[in-house]
Amino acid sequence: MKWIVGVAMIAIAMGWAATVTIPAATVTIDPTSLKFLPPETQGLAVIDVAGLVGTPLVQDAVKNRPLIQNGPPDLQEFITETGIDPMKDIHTVTVAKLGMNDSFFVVQGRIDKFKVQQFLADKGKQQDAYLGQTIYYDKDGAIAVLDNLLLFGQADAVKKGLDQMQIPGSSPLRSDLLAAIQTIDAGNQIWGVGDVSVSDLPATGLRGPAPVMDMLKTLQRGTYQMRVDTGVHIRATGSFADADSAKNISDMATGALAIAKLQVAKGQPDMVQALNGIQVNNSGTTLTLKIDEPGDLLKKVSHGLNGLTGKIR
Repeated sequence: MKWIVGVAMIAIAMGWAATVTIPAATVTIDPTSLKFLPPETQGLAVIDVAGLVGTPLVQDAVKNRPLIQNGPPDLQEFITETGIDPMKDIHTVTVAKLGMNDSFFVVQGRIDKFKVQQFLADKGKQQDAYLGQTIYYDKDGAIAVLDNLLLFGQADAVKKGLDQMQIPGSSPLRSDLLAAIQTIDAGNQIWGVGDVSVSDLPATGLRGPAPVMDMLKTLQRGTYQMRVDTGVHIRATGSFADADSAKNISDMATGALAIAKLQVAKGQPDMVQALNGIQVNNSGTTLTLKIDEPGDLLKKVSHGLNGLTGKIR
């Protein structure tokens, strides 16, 4: 199922590679995705792929660095065989976390059900009928193909999503998730809320001094929101089990930023300006990260890093 994970990761990469005045309204979960979310949902994330692709910064990034053409072979084959282009045909990706190793993706867009099913069948994927849908298995993963929608993830999680779809109306999510969603501003193309642990962090194989790792293990839940236009504005919060952990990590992050600025002050002024756009602070058990970077500055820093990499090679 690497080709489907590639679809989701491309959407995420476009968001990370590239936000303005924060609107007062808050986000909502689209009804289609909501009907798959069971009451035991511990966290969720939403990626507005169509919204990202339409922004000037992402358009420029795609023009200069075509992600699809450089994608994994499995994704290339999927695009060729189904005619689905993630950059044009994928509209929204919703990720639901049900447990430590139990999650699924809801991918919406212009998806030809017949072509995708034929592709999976041609790949020899094991099939099984479940609640009127055909589930295709790939090791411990599974995928169900509906009209203009893909549901994939761990097999048990996919079945829970299909179970929930059969229930009239939508069951209420946990009250703390609903409250967290109310803190996410409308207009953010990427956002997420819910339970989080060190194993959920983007940095795979995260390592560090034992005291730091022990403090990170007290991370319990968080929120993330990002809006992209001609620049990037990110706001993330993390709630820890105790105030000392939040304060200590905030202090260490602030110190690391100060050291980084000193190290690049003379040779890389653009990098200093970029580092100035990063703020970390804490209040009680909550740590807050804010990143505010103009698109033009990001391009300069990127070009500078590419040039440095070329010299090293």
